[in-house]
Amino acid sequence: MRKFSCPQLFKELGEWLSRHVPEREESMEGRQRFSVFLYSSILLFIGIPINLLGLSGPEDMVYFWMNTVNLTVGITVFVCYGKKILTLKTALSVLLVSTQLETSAEMLVCALAPSAYHMQLIVANLVLSVVLTMLAELAYLRSLPTALSLVSMGSYTLCLLVTDSPSLKNFYILFVIVFFATCLLGEKLIRNIQKLERENAELRYDEKELLDFLRLNKEQVKAYIGFSRTESPGVEDAERLLELLDERSQRNIIRTVTDYLREKQTSLDRIAGALPELSLSEREICRLILQGKKLGEICHLLGKTENNVTAHRGHIRKKLGLTPQENLKEALEKRMGVSLIFSSPS
Repeated sequence: MRKFSCPQLFKELGEWLSRHVPEREESMEGRQRFSVFLYSSILLFIGIPINLLGLSGPEDMVYFWMNTVNLTVGITVFVCYGKKILTLKTALSVLLVSTQLETSAEMLVCALAPSAYHMQLIVANLVLSVVLTMLAELAYLRSLPTALSLVSMGSYTLCLLVTDSPSLKNFYILFVIVFFATCLLGEKLIRNIQKLERENAELRYDEKELLDFLRLNKEQVKAYIGFSRTESPGVEDAERLLELLDERSQRNIIRTVTDYLREKQTSLDRIAGALPELSLSEREICRLILQGKKLGEICHLLGKTENNVTAHRGHIRKKLGLTPQENLKEALEKRMGVSLIFSSPS
């Protein structure tokens, strides 16, 4: 016979329920909210029957009927969510609010018949209220944690006024601080998560737009990036990349690269004809300068350091006989002729 530990039982029960709930939550916020709803329901369906059987908690009939009502509400909410009558947010809110109201009612009933045990029960129920507030925050429910906190502390305050219990007074300030800190930090958490969710949605939209524009999928883009990062890609690397692309994409890439190389060579040939005294590296830098590239861009495109490119620029200026005050780009344009146009390949 298979044995279960308590954590394993909860895990398998949660997985079974998640497979049988028809509505799926796609967003990160929705998945987190569904997890809170699922495990809160499991705890409710297990904890309340334990109380009803007299294994835990007070045994008076008034508590029995309050727990019965709360359990009935919980089952109804779960079924309504499963049948898509209620949204996940509404179902979870109703579940937490009904549990909080039942908890507050228990506290007030205990206050009407004060005893050492009932005072302990009031404090225990307030701790449960803190847990409910934290569950609302983990589910990213705006305003609900504050509402639950106000109801909890309001109930506790009434209990204190009715009983005038010193033990309740000792815990009062502590619980005020706990609820205040919990709500403050929870609100910050909810705002950050919702901001992150919006940013993720924008990134997914931008990604889709970019892939649609490029007519590529993620695997093709990753293959292209891997190819471009390779120091010395060979024929096999190029073949693997082209195999991932459809025929139209292959033609576009080959045509674009061919046009770029042809235009680049034409520009270099024109520079060589007008400035034969320059080396090949210096002509390449001149080509980029004539395109309007800045120092940082030239370094990036040629894979050279700033010191290297600056040294080449100094050699070019020296060979052209320029003074420090003269602009290199203007001097190159004048030497090449105003009718010669250099443009970046598109």
